[in-house]
Amino acid sequence: MNSVTGPVDLAMKVLLYEKFSDILGIDEGTGTDSEKINLGIIQHPKEVAMRAVSEKRGEDYLEFISFWRFSSSPAWSRQRTVLARRGLWLPGSYGSSGVNVKAQPVDLNYNVWFWSKDLDKVYQCVERYIMWQQNYPKIDLSYEYNGSTFSYSPDLHFGEPVDESTFPIEFNTGVIAVYKVPIKVDAWVLESADSTGGVITKIKVTFYDGDDITEYSKIVDGEDSSYDADLADVLRLSRRQLYGISAFNTSDNSVIVPNDRTGDFVVGSNVTVEGSASNDETYAVLSVALAGGYTKIVLGSNTLVDEVVGGTLCLASI
Repeated sequence: MNSVTGPVDLAMKVLLYEKFSDILGIDEGTGTDSEKINLGIIQHPKEVAMRAVSEKRGEDYLEFISFWRFSSSPAWSRQRTVLARRGLWLPGSYGSSGVNVKAQPVDLNYNVWFWSKDLDKVYQCVERYIMWQQNYPKIDLSYEYNGSTFSYSPDLHFGEPVDESTFPIEFNTGVIAVYKVPIKVDAWVLESADSTGGVITKIKVTFYDGDDITEYSKIVDGEDSSYDADLADVLRLSRRQLYGISAFNTSDNSVIVPNDRTGDFVVGSNVTVEGSASNDETYAVLSVALAGGYTKIVLGSNTLVDEVVGGTLCLASI
């Protein structure tokens, strides 16, 4: 599967099985869990779901779950998040530059239908769906890069269950209890630069929360008549430079970042590691040196832990 969001569909299928299979009896009978999932959870719209499950089983079968992703919409409310603005840094091994991954937020919208001849079973599914928001409403995924595994657990959002049963026409076609429930996944579309270049190794981020400033020149242009010197001084406190980490060296308590960044770091200043497994701390810069096209920064104040490389080195203010 080459799409980034396709694995979320597969995860949704497994998650629905784990949450509701015992109520509808999908987990009973012979066969592996994989076989039971494929027979009892089908990815089809409601209009063709019954036919699809009957063809899979070779018989009419009315205890199953169907689901369908009906839209993949850009999530504008998450466009201003740090992840959407700066992406993800997946570090390479020491001596390789790693990859910067662009991340765009997307809402994956699903409809899920519970099917049964037993109305009470469908009610039980709906009740468990309603309580789901109190019981870890996430999908757990993981991706591998350069021998490391990265967790990805998007949030789930729930809506109003809708009765789509056939009671109005029960004397013509019989009764099938069907309830539809919506699930929205806070997913991300990811795109990485290839190994030929274009990898971002340094990012500057300036945070400003002043809605009354409409002219950018008031912030940055010292020659402009509208320049606000006091505002510019305050903004320097919120400015950070971000560097992808290529290696942690516990032997001399140093961190390695790509390219020549020796001019950016001042001995005696502080830097912060963020997003690592065990090294998220603020450190004093003891020395800075260029080593084989990489910048080596020896740190003090705290001791680095030997771990798989991950995270970002942050330099506050300039």
